[in-house]
Amino acid sequence: MSASPRSVRRWVVRGTATAVAVVVAAGAVTAAHAIGTESTPARPAGRTVTPVPADAERVCAGSALRLSDDSGNDATTASTVGSATVATATTGSTVDRSTLGSSTSGGSAPQLLTAPAGRTTPQVAGSSAQTVSSGDLVGFGAASCDDPGQSTWLVGGSTETGRTSLVTLSNPTDVNATVDLAVYDASGTVTAPGTTGIVVAPNTQKVVPLSGFVSGQGSTVVHVTSTGGQIVAHMQESIVRTLVPGGYDVVSGGAAPSTSQIIPAVVLRGAQEAQRGDDAADAAPIVRLFVPGDEAARVTLGITTADGGGSTVNATAEPGVVTDVALDDFPDGRYSFTVTSTQPLVAGARTTAPTDDDRTDLGWFASAEPLGDDAITAVAPGRDPELSLVNPTRSDAQVTIRSGDREQEVTVASGATATVSVPTSTQLELVGAAGLVAGVGYDGSDGIGGFPVRPATDVSTPLRVYP
Repeated sequence: MSASPRSVRRWVVRGTATAVAVVVAAGAVTAAHAIGTESTPARPAGRTVTPVPADAERVCAGSALRLSDDSGNDATTASTVGSATVATATTGSTVDRSTLGSSTSGGSAPQLLTAPAGRTTPQVAGSSAQTVSSGDLVGFGAASCDDPGQSTWLVGGSTETGRTSLVTLSNPTDVNATVDLAVYDASGTVTAPGTTGIVVAPNTQKVVPLSGFVSGQGSTVVHVTSTGGQIVAHMQESIVRTLVPGGYDVVSGGAAPSTSQIIPAVVLRGAQEAQRGDDAADAAPIVRLFVPGDEAARVTLGITTADGGGSTVNATAEPGVVTDVALDDFPDGRYSFTVTSTQPLVAGARTTAPTDDDRTDLGWFASAEPLGDDAITAVAPGRDPELSLVNPTRSDAQVTIRSGDREQEVTVASGATATVSVPTSTQLELVGAAGLVAGVGYDGSDGIGGFPVRPATDVSTPLRVYP
């Protein structure tokens, strides 16, 4: 069977570099006979190899899932409910969309975004959002479209009664991906069969219920690692509170363990109202922390708003167990959370908000990585989206937000947060954002949600090859 075009593209750079190295090495041996006996050693021959431009790819989370079919049967297979809307952006000419296949465990119909290569490798970005109202699955969810990788931290989820958490593993590559799930809860590391050696076939998605490994736990963190094919991982959580729908959201992957984490664009609204009624203990807003090392971390949580308000919360996170830090008595608003720790950790935030139908919705907000000087994104349709820019650097930043022919200048002071309204379904370019962290938060009558703005994908640069 011949290799697919994508397989050829991914190996052409490596094959070219190897061939050049062999040719250069052979030439170097010949040259050594001619000049290698001089008292002054010769400079090794070398050649600059320019990688062949490659297509850019990102994978979106897909549609909402429930563990049954349309008739309520087959509770071991995930099926889609409605469909998510995806917004895309690229520095190239076009964005091609395709859908990854499902496996025997079902699938969320995740979209693969591809920006075809031109003279250079382009950038591609996107996000997805969905309002769902079907039986006990009700709420609003949003997520980023992400680069395939070998490590993803999902900070969120619960397996308590009435809580369903589904990990989606999308493999957009042309080879099998072998995935391991390291699951942690408030008691420590979860040891259960089936967490390792999960095979995800090429160009497909596998859905893994978290309840298959741990039950009755309200605080979970999952570290997804893969070998072979690269993976894009998300988590969907839905809640039913004593037969009443309690919300739905998608957990995007957060930043890797670090002593500094920033969670932008967190929406807090109606926290006290959302906690009324039965089975509402997990309706309180929290910041979830996990220290993967061996030492306890002293943590300072800085909470700021765009108008300069804020406060500080101190906490201790024990190693190897999930810690939820309660956020009580904060007024409604858009917040950024800056977590400073004595030990590397991962972090995420959960909030809930009342909806117009006298229910509540769930929102998970992931930590984000610093941006480069230029970044692109696109905001999927949803109610009242706002872009939050957080500046952890020592210098004020002047960021230009471009959307078509429109430009908006935003000043983000050192250590501060700026929040601006942004259009949906339109490409946004952020210029002058080096070192800043960004996210989008939604706050509507149908619920809340958000996603982190991803930095540009690393692109291969010319390299010098020596014998």
